[in-house]
Order: sequence, then C-alpha cells, then structure tokens
Amino acid sequence: FFIAVLAGSLVTALFVNLLKKDITEASPVLSETAPPSEAAAAKEIPQPAQAESREAEMTEFKKLTDIISPELIEPHLSGETRDDIIDEMIQTLSDRGVLHSESGFKQAILNREQQGTTAIGMNIAIPHGKSEAVRKPSVAFGIKRSGVDWNSLDGSDAKLIFMIAVPKESGGNQHLKILQMLSRKLMDDSYRKQLLSVQTTEEAYKLLDEIL
Repeated sequence: FFIAVLAGSLVTALFVNLLKKDITEASPVLSETAPPSEAAAAKEIPQPAQAESREAEMTEFKKLTDIISPELIEPHLSGETRDDIIDEMIQTLSDRGVLHSESGFKQAILNREQQGTTAIGMNIAIPHGKSEAVRKPSVAFGIKRSGVDWNSLDGSDAKLIFMIAVPKESGGNQHLKILQMLSRKLMDDSYRKQLLSVQTTEEAYKLLDEIL
C-alpha cells in the first residue's frame, strides 16, 4: 500500500514539474502594448497562414483520439537513441500532413528538451513542441519495448513515448490540455502495463481512446 502511494506521489510530482515548466512558457501574452515590430510582423502574415491559424484555434477535442489517428501510432519503434526516436516520430507526423516543416518542428522539440527532459519517469516520455511548423494539434504515440535513455527524472528508460505537436498560434494552450489528459491516465500502473503489452496499432488505439 505504501509503495503504491509513494509511486503515485512520485508520478504526480513529475507531471506537476513538467506542467509548471510549460505554464511558465505559455504565460507571455501578446497585448495592445506589444512592440511595434511584433504588430507589424502580424500584419505581414500571409492570408492562407492566417486562415490556418484560425482553423487551429477552432480545433476542439474532448479525448485523445480526437487528435490522434491509427496512422500516428507505432507499436514497434525502431530508433535506438532519443534523437532517433524523435526523428522517427516527426516523420510519422509529417507523413500525415501535420507539419509545414520537419526541421522547424524538430527545433521546437529540441529547444524544449534543452529546458529540461520531457521523460517524466515510469518509462514515459512526452516530447512536445508549439511551433509555426505545425498545421494542426496532433499527437503521435510510439512504443520502444527495450527502452531508450531519455535522461529521465527517475532514471528509467523511456518506453511509452507521446509526441505532442501544437501550432504556435493556437489558442487555449492546447499542449497543456493534452499534458493534463495524459497525466490523469498515465498515473495508473495497470494502464501503463496494458499499453506496453499491445502488439498492434488497433490495440493501442483502443486503449488510447480511454484517455479523456
């Protein structure tokens, strides 16, 4: 009982730490007092980009499977290092038309990793980026059964990897909402074990459909 309580407390603390970092990043808001250079830059955004930005802001989701499709799930990741896995999952997002630019999104992912590892422990890593290189909010999910070193906060290798991609212009801090959805479900030991045991995309998608 006490081990279970301690494990739950540890996971909660790790997720809080991850969310606190992203809330700090999201806090600056462009206001009427923004520097003229920013206002001018906003006026120069091409009309198609503005339309995509408005579409992204209107994207609403109530559960994870609203923004993840079977095509964004890989039950058998092949990469052997953290960067291999990042490249592999970015390619998956790109192949599904989620990204404007693979290199631009990768830079956003790596910038976030430099601020602090996104491997929050319990074999979970949640790399994420908010970037102009993203067309629409999406999540890719992959499993690396042998694990990969991700500089995890508890020293465990990352096996369950969720990659969150959110447009920079999207409203409502959508990446924080996704992180909160994941944190509530992934604290369940039995749920994590079920995810690690799946062998097919269909099995994984069915389990991910439980994340609200």
